[in-house]
Amino acid sequence: MMKKSAWKLLFVFVFFIASPAILFSQTTLKSSIIFSTQNQVDHFAENYPGVTNIDGDLFIYGLSSITNLDGLNTITSISGDLWIGGKEDLHANLLLTDITGLSNLNFIGNDLNIFKNYALSNLDGLNSLTQINGNLWINTSSLTSLSGLDNVVSVAGDLMIYFCSSLQALNGLTSITMIEGNLEIYENAVANLNGLNALTTVGGDLWIDYNANLISLKGLNLLTSIGGDCMIGQHQLLPNLEGLNAVVVIGGNLEIYNNAALNSLSGFNSLTEINGSIDIQQNPALQNLNGLNQLTLIGIDLSLGFNQSLTDIEALSALGSIGEEIYIYNNTALQSLEGLNSIKTINGSLRITGQPFIVNLQGLNGLKFIGGNLSVWTNPGLRNFEGLNNLQCMQGHLNIWDNKSLRNISGLTNLTSTGGFIKIYRNAILSSLSGLDNIEPKQIHYLNISENDSLSFCEIESICDYFAEPFGTFIIAANKKGCNTYKEIQESCEGLYPDPPSFHGNYLIYPNPADSWFNVIVNEDYVLEKVRLFNLSGQKVLEIESPNAIWNAGFLSTGLYIIELTINGEQFKDKIVVKK
Repeated sequence: MMKKSAWKLLFVFVFFIASPAILFSQTTLKSSIIFSTQNQVDHFAENYPGVTNIDGDLFIYGLSSITNLDGLNTITSISGDLWIGGKEDLHANLLLTDITGLSNLNFIGNDLNIFKNYALSNLDGLNSLTQINGNLWINTSSLTSLSGLDNVVSVAGDLMIYFCSSLQALNGLTSITMIEGNLEIYENAVANLNGLNALTTVGGDLWIDYNANLISLKGLNLLTSIGGDCMIGQHQLLPNLEGLNAVVVIGGNLEIYNNAALNSLSGFNSLTEINGSIDIQQNPALQNLNGLNQLTLIGIDLSLGFNQSLTDIEALSALGSIGEEIYIYNNTALQSLEGLNSIKTINGSLRITGQPFIVNLQGLNGLKFIGGNLSVWTNPGLRNFEGLNNLQCMQGHLNIWDNKSLRNISGLTNLTSTGGFIKIYRNAILSSLSGLDNIEPKQIHYLNISENDSLSFCEIESICDYFAEPFGTFIIAANKKGCNTYKEIQESCEGLYPDPPSFHGNYLIYPNPADSWFNVIVNEDYVLEKVRLFNLSGQKVLEIESPNAIWNAGFLSTGLYIIELTINGEQFKDKIVVKK
């Protein structure tokens, strides 16, 4: 009896394995399915009678003999992804030429991926689709047309078309009005973007890169909003940005880079706001920024670099707000900074370098506040800082170095506050520090004035006050006589020091209380021979023979000390307070 039951069970198992029609007589296949041979495609309806819905993913790939998808004409919906080909070479379709067997497919729940179909020339067969609920990724080198996608109105994820080396037009995308994710078009043979003429919104990034034949962006004429970054780069033939004329706001960054023939930014004529940064670099034919004339706001940084033909930036004259930094570098034909006149505040740094023809900083006349560093270096034609006359406060470092034609910095005369770091270095013909007179000396924590071959006038009020009571580290070296050493500057400053407090007998100790240093002055005809300092326990903490004028008290703890002075062989005792 046991034997008979076992044989019965075995018969049922074999029957079901051999007859998928019995297992899958329902309309929905509740799993993913892979087609890797033409035989599997041709017998789908036989093996899965009545199935019109795939509740999972559908894969068609496998270096196989698949040439058409006619056997899949009963499928109307896929709840997951549809993969025609795959990202890996072993998932490529070598012989597939026809996908019209998918003509009844009207719904894909997630992504449509078309990868590495080396014989497929168009997408006819996808005509029943009206929306893509995930990403639409197309990477097929043999495609010459996107016909078949003509009825798709929206893409909920990204639309990526890349490495389609035979694709010369985007016809087939003419109904798409919205892409909620990114639109990425790169490494294709398209000459323009006609085919995207209905598109009004890109919710994510717009990337247009490495399209060797691209000569125009026309086709994006209705696009008004880019929610993320806009990046246009690595094109040899693109002369301008015509086609983006309706874009008003870019939610992220605008990056325009490595476009060999780009001579104008015309096309961005409606653009008023960039909420991220703008980076325009390595466009060797770009002569000006015309096209950005309506731009009023940059949320983060403005960066202009290595645009060898750029002569002026006057098109930025409406720009009134920069969120963070301005960085202008190596634009070797740029004549001036006119165009930045409306900017009053830079919350980050202002950096200017590698500009051989800029002779002053006119164009920054409205600037009053810099939240970061002011760094001006290696500008061989820069003569002065005129243009920064209204700058009052900066919270970062002041760096001025290697400007071989810089004669003066008097344009900084209204600057009263810095972040504590000042470096004036290797400015060959700079002769005076006038312009830094009004900086609050107690804010200077690091001062480097060195290798300025012509610098002889350093005795301005802020520097003299700083050296009267140094608040930090300083380097004074390799300048011209008068500014060559700390002692030279101190001697030149003597006439600017306020009268010291009155003497206590034959000597004066000041400041008292002391913080980081103290000084002892004796009357004429008297010689200070020795200084000794004791704490209240009688322990000697300092002894100096043949003392100089100023002693460091920074190592001493807060408290009262007894100071013993030897003057002309006679000893005097007094009190000094160290107060941190």
